[in-house]
Amino acid sequence: MANTIVVTVGDPDTILQSEMYDAGAIIRLQSCATVDGTYANEATATVVSGTMSYPLYDADGSSTTWYQTRFENLLGTVTSEWEGPFQAPADDLYLSVDQFRLFSSTSLTDEALTVLLRAAQQAIIAEVGYAGPTTEWLRAGRGPLLMLSRPAVAVTGVVEDDLALADDDYVLSASGLVVRRLDTGTNASSSWTGRVDVTYLPRDDFAERQRVVRELVTLDLTYQPGLAAQTIGTWSETYQGGATYAEQRAAILASLHGEAVIV
Repeated sequence: MANTIVVTVGDPDTILQSEMYDAGAIIRLQSCATVDGTYANEATATVVSGTMSYPLYDADGSSTTWYQTRFENLLGTVTSEWEGPFQAPADDLYLSVDQFRLFSSTSLTDEALTVLLRAAQQAIIAEVGYAGPTTEWLRAGRGPLLMLSRPAVAVTGVVEDDLALADDDYVLSASGLVVRRLDTGTNASSSWTGRVDVTYLPRDDFAERQRVVRELVTLDLTYQPGLAAQTIGTWSETYQGGATYAEQRAAILASLHGEAVIV
């Protein structure tokens, strides 16, 4: 089992401008099997200007795991008080049963609807990965550019052939999709070489994940093979001809990728 703990920061810019944390502020998550035991480091997220939602992932978490969070500066020498202890929400779905029912009416029980909501969530994770900080292992080609699979708001670490690069060795593009190697940094180079591990914070796409869950489950509830149109009273709907269930499902999942402009 796994838990995703979403930390909401009401005013991230104030945190970043604080003399305590400076521009290197992070959120630290710790976990423990018991409420009053010894807590261990689990995950961190870099505070980014304008970003209020920070998912922190615990691969080994369960419904009984306890957590605490706090702000720290980059070196961990200045910290806030711990928030917690607390446990992960009992329902870790992107979209809850009650939220789905706000959009669509269905006769399914809560238990049956939960199965569909969870299946849709698993499909999203298989398509674009978990929310929150992620590491990509890339094989460098020729030249100074590396392409990420998801837009990033911040790169928190880069390792090139076992060498941890300094912050001035690379720069993230405005699109968040390209990391450029710099020939002016501490470990200057005009091109990437070998294997490159990039750890970064993807752009917050939680609302998009919720939208896709709703569309996938709605497809599960309404898809009727061979039906071109239907009318109920004054309501009528015409369906796209020729699109199979698998094709419609793939198109919904593909919408998570958007139409990125690489700059």
